Amino acid sequence: MVMVYKYINIIGTSPNGIDDAVKDAVAEATKTIHNIEWAELGRVTFKVIDDDIKEFQAEVKMGFKIERKD
Repeated sequence: MVMVYKYINIIGTSPNGIDDAVKDAVAEATKTIHNIEWAELGRVTFKVIDDDIKEFQAEVKMGFKIERKD
């Protein structure tokens, strides 16, 4: 049996912190993508308004196994 994987990049956001931004990205991805087996934190950015961080943005790279229905 041949295993084929695909990866996607998703950016999660949160006003509360990087951890919540990552969790939000994974939670949203699992609503439509199955078989996610790994995730990697990529770039982290911040939205700054009036000299204050208002939003955390975390790029999350996720890998999942492709399933075929034969």
